[in-house]
Amino acid sequence: MAEKQSHPAPSALPPLLARAMRLVPEPPPGNAIADLAAGLPPGEVSARRGLPRATVLGIRSFYEQLDHVTRACSGTACRFGGADALRERLEAMGPVGDVRCLGHCYAAPAFRSGDKVYACPPSETVEGWLDEWGEGPSPMVDLLPTPRTSLVAEPVALRRLLPGRARDPWSEYELPAGEAILAAVEAAALADGDDGAGPVAARWRAVRDAAAGPRWVVANGDEGDPGSYVGRMLLEEDPHAVLAGLLACARAVGAQRGVVHVRAEYPRAIRAVRAAIAAARERGALGPFAVDVCVGAGSYVCGEDSALVRSIEGLRGEPSPGLPPVTERGLFGRPTVVQDVASLALVPWVARHGRAPASRAVCLAGAVRRPGVVEIPVGLPLRELLERAGGGAPDGRRWGMALVGGPLGRVLPASRFDTPLSGEALPGMGHAGVVVLDDTVSPRALAEHVFAFAAAESCGACLPCRIGTARLARVGSRTWLERLLETLEIGGMCRFGRAVPRPVRDLLAHFGSEVLP
Repeated sequence: MAEKQSHPAPSALPPLLARAMRLVPEPPPGNAIADLAAGLPPGEVSARRGLPRATVLGIRSFYEQLDHVTRACSGTACRFGGADALRERLEAMGPVGDVRCLGHCYAAPAFRSGDKVYACPPSETVEGWLDEWGEGPSPMVDLLPTPRTSLVAEPVALRRLLPGRARDPWSEYELPAGEAILAAVEAAALADGDDGAGPVAARWRAVRDAAAGPRWVVANGDEGDPGSYVGRMLLEEDPHAVLAGLLACARAVGAQRGVVHVRAEYPRAIRAVRAAIAAARERGALGPFAVDVCVGAGSYVCGEDSALVRSIEGLRGEPSPGLPPVTERGLFGRPTVVQDVASLALVPWVARHGRAPASRAVCLAGAVRRPGVVEIPVGLPLRELLERAGGGAPDGRRWGMALVGGPLGRVLPASRFDTPLSGEALPGMGHAGVVVLDDTVSPRALAEHVFAFAAAESCGACLPCRIGTARLARVGSRTWLERLLETLEIGGMCRFGRAVPRPVRDLLAHFGSEVLP
């Protein structure tokens, strides 16, 4: 982290951090992850942080974004949108690593080089984009703004991001008292993008009602699902809405400190949030609330609350199911609210209006003419989204299926595109980001992609998840595949492993034997 944190006394910390504080009572700013990302050797990091060398080596092996090699995206839109051709071109220039999503699914394929991300503009073919690179090593053209549109008359999520709607960002910080904020959030029945996470107000009340002592609030910007990039757009282009939402949360629960956790894969967002915090401090908009940015290091499971807390503490971001929730024992052992940035950006509006928005922002990518972020009425049928906002299928292509909510979400065949985008009609769709695949993509190829994603992003602590996700290629019958999926559902330690079977079951239900070799 960029500035000094005032940690609780060692007795209140988790055991490993308590030991570290006894050895190094005043560690330098940052954490072990930041030290490793800066290139410090493990022995030096161990001495700086008071962590055992074995612990530092374990941290180093857990995160894949600690080096600075060029990385090609293998997220769903990129995987089926020219990633192989992009990788071949990049490998001719030097070593190439993997990254599961760079948050530019509307401009696939994409890659990251240093602190910049480059992606194929939607208006160009992959071949044409690659040919523009010439003979030099720098295919560098600046990214175009994220396309966005609204199918509702009064957008909320995109209220400051559509043409002609830009407003003074400081009005977002005009918030009522904490009790009024909490009452408004509760009355609105606000929920975050993960449809298994429960009401926002319940978590806030749990932290507010915790025993006396410091409390923390965390903005979860670890948006790693291929197909979702609205969080990146908010952090880059409307960070004050996110900060005002975090301030509102802090006011509602009685917290004095906060953290905005941003993925390493979003370098522009990191810079934008830091600049917004500096501007808000200078203006006095944050008052006594102290907030800082923590940069991730490449782990999908760090989107889970307990894993995110451990990552901010500088440790391996492994989920901790079965232990007290973070609302009881979270960051540095204290009660903590972890809230996704898209929900936080809505809070200032909810606090002013006292009701829930009737719309939501979803991401659209893949086989459509106009991909981008779209604000839609809740429950809009998928086909209407694809045709009205997406402009239909590109010339010469026909829709085959759509992945809704990322690789752990839901799969709909083209015959089911009239399904409403709502948690009731499509349970498990989560953030509802849509990647449309044309009929050249086979159900088997999508199933292999789902399992490859899960195998790469598993934290490794859970045997069914670690081993099971690597077994699809060996499964030759539906009976054995069903047994494998059941093992993951029952034996998975956290929601990640238990959700892996969901899209595969959809593929089996809609495409049957086409999923098998």
